[in-house]
Amino acid sequence: MFSSTLRAIGSLLLFQLVSSVPTPQNTAPPVCDTANFDSFPTSLLNVNYIGNYKNLYWRAMTVGSSTLQVTGVQAHSGNNVAAWSFDSILSQGIPAMLADYQGSETESFDLCGFAYGCALPTGQGTIAIPSKCTLTVTGHFADGQTINKVFKYTPKSLREKMVKTPDGFFSEFKGLKKVTFETRGFLGIPATAVGLIDDVSYSVKLKA
Repeated sequence: MFSSTLRAIGSLLLFQLVSSVPTPQNTAPPVCDTANFDSFPTSLLNVNYIGNYKNLYWRAMTVGSSTLQVTGVQAHSGNNVAAWSFDSILSQGIPAMLADYQGSETESFDLCGFAYGCALPTGQGTIAIPSKCTLTVTGHFADGQTINKVFKYTPKSLREKMVKTPDGFFSEFKGLKKVTFETRGFLGIPATAVGLIDDVSYSVKLKA
């Protein structure tokens, strides 16, 4: 009788101990899609705005190719990059990745990372001369709050690679409605640098 009571008490204590152990949380990183823009045509004569692409709207961004000139900023992968210039900003507004647009099925998105570079303003479709710049990336939340990151691109030759943002760099850019980009070149003037991005990784949350 006494031993049975001890066994019962022991079983109860073991059950309580196991029940009190916290369940491991799923900390796996989000599965990020990658926009590389290589399915778009490029041209020296026509302006090819990206628009709707992979569940987001890419405002004021055109497609540039690193195969149309000997010098230049090379695409991080493939041949194409997304680019914005003073002309595209005058035409369409601040360069941005947008979750809200006509026909959108995207509620919000997380920014994972991208490769970036800058070039001097040249003809449409080319990204000819690498240029120093400061790039400001701002994430916008539904409640109006923002978060930003500022970093620099410093090329050392006439033929340069793009720079990839480090893993975890945008760890706080989650649940966004939009991401805006600002590029400042020589003397901090936006018109003196073309912004370039490639292999943009992000994950979207679709509307219910």
